[in-house]
Amino acid sequence: MIKKHVKKLSFSLIILCHLGFLAAILFEKQNNIFISGFVILALILLLITYKKTPLSAGNHSLEHVLTIAFVFFGAIVTYILSVSFGLSNVLSAGLVGLVVSFIPNFFKKNTFIQGMPTAVYCGAFVGMTNISIAHGYIFITLASTITGLLLIGTKDAFHGVGGKLGTLAFGGVALAFFITFLVSEWV
Repeated sequence: MIKKHVKKLSFSLIILCHLGFLAAILFEKQNNIFISGFVILALILLLITYKKTPLSAGNHSLEHVLTIAFVFFGAIVTYILSVSFGLSNVLSAGLVGLVVSFIPNFFKKNTFIQGMPTAVYCGAFVGMTNISIAHGYIFITLASTITGLLLIGTKDAFHGVGGKLGTLAFGGVALAFFITFLVSEWV
């Protein structure tokens, strides 16, 4: 029962991220009719996708912890490559994704390792966060943990829908930024 609620909460957070992103586009480009048409078309397509997405709850207890760890690994390595070694965000994420994509070839019988590159690459999107937003490793840790939880919550949803990993990373970074903003205001 609780797994169903976690799935619904994760799904709702993804919907709010999508709607927030579309609202930001619409707010910035209010006078452009083509952008408004694009946002309306995107909203219609998203509603169709949401309606067709099942919310089945599976049991993945050990996978939950490892998925969060893999997302953290992808985020922290990408962030280190970008900040400490001066590589661009895109190149850092690309290198992490490239290297991790070969790991399942060494563990062909392990079904969980076959899905590990997905979690690491999702973390790489978190690690691409601009340094003006991500003020250090604590922020990346928080954002990757939130993103890992969102990835677990939507594990059986959005199959075949492009942009899932980027959306989850955006949601994790946005929620982490909101949390750190609230904490900084109270402290």
